[in-house]
Amino acid sequence: MNFDEKGWFGKYLDKRKKSYVKKEDSISPHPDFSLYNLLQPTGILYGNPVMPENLDKDSFKKFDKRTRLKVLLAESLINSFLLAKQESIATNEDFARQIDLSVSHVIDFFNKLYPDIAVSNRSILGKARPILEVAEKIIEKRIDLKQSNQDNFWIGFFSTTLLFLDIYFFGQWIHTSSDKLVTDYFKEEKEELRLSVIKVIVAAAHANHIVEVEERRLFEYILNTADLSKNRIREAWALLENGLMVEEIALPENNSWLLRKYFLEIAILTVSADRIVDQKEQEFLENFTKHLGFFIEDLDDSMIALEGFIIENWSELDELQNRKNFNQLSEEYENRLAILLGKHTKKLNSKLMQNEPVKRLIRKYNEGTISPEENDRLHEQLISLLQKLPAFSSFKLPGSYLSTEHLMKMLPALPE
Repeated sequence: MNFDEKGWFGKYLDKRKKSYVKKEDSISPHPDFSLYNLLQPTGILYGNPVMPENLDKDSFKKFDKRTRLKVLLAESLINSFLLAKQESIATNEDFARQIDLSVSHVIDFFNKLYPDIAVSNRSILGKARPILEVAEKIIEKRIDLKQSNQDNFWIGFFSTTLLFLDIYFFGQWIHTSSDKLVTDYFKEEKEELRLSVIKVIVAAAHANHIVEVEERRLFEYILNTADLSKNRIREAWALLENGLMVEEIALPENNSWLLRKYFLEIAILTVSADRIVDQKEQEFLENFTKHLGFFIEDLDDSMIALEGFIIENWSELDELQNRKNFNQLSEEYENRLAILLGKHTKKLNSKLMQNEPVKRLIRKYNEGTISPEENDRLHEQLISLLQKLPAFSSFKLPGSYLSTEHLMKMLPALPE
């Protein structure tokens, strides 16, 4: 499929309709968790898009960043709609119908919240435009809105992270009427939350009382793409010069887990902008974690999620390879993951002891008699088993990096 040809969106939806898989009843303890699990591995939270699971990885690697973002925005919006409507989906036909319904919601959402990129459903000559054509034009225009030409890695990492807020708001929009009062509320909320992202970056940049050059450049870029009013921009610059306390960062009014998680990972990225997280910055992250209503374990989860994303997609993050030592990063990641595993030894051992096929494969691995096919099977089952533990449910493990050997080194010793 060529995503740069006119009509790509309709072809994408046709392909998407064939991907229906009946979900388990327990798939979504909370919609926020489900949406995070779908979005985080794609990199759209971090402005560095990688592959959505519904597309071929080799094909996706050949796309430029703009095309990747376009596909990911479409994929993320559709997924957000499907999550909101999952109770109405029981068959392939239901699935296809909900995908078709999502298109009109995407058009309504962007036309009302982004009037500067609005697309009419009629041509200049008054001829009705097909609904798929209108949606395709809107997505194209949204991606082209203030794109970055920066070659700085951390600025590039943030260059489109604000698209995440569009996806979040779209998820809220689905459940509301689209009258003027609601539209005005969403416009105000959109600006307020974007300013909150600026505040998170400012507070993180001031964590060690020194605003590094990398952090200032990051701030300038985010401010340039945030689409704030002149008054908000002046307020943001004053904040950068004077700093602010963690307590001054307003939390989402609806106490959204997903937004608070997003704020936390934005803070982690900001203090990592100069590639060194010192003691004061670590203390800031811990205080901010508590301010968000999370536990320190949630900070560890987000650190592991972010490090895992970078490790899993290292070959695609060209700019980072000259800035960060992969061996050092992987060592930090493995140590962090091993500590987390150690905290859940009892539960993990219980799961392993109940799984006879895995126990047999572990035995063969330890004896050195495991075949390559069995080794692959053991790797797949260990990753699957870990992801089912509550401690690992909020982020995706980098399966291609965590080999069977890595996993066996980190797993707690099984009782005889």
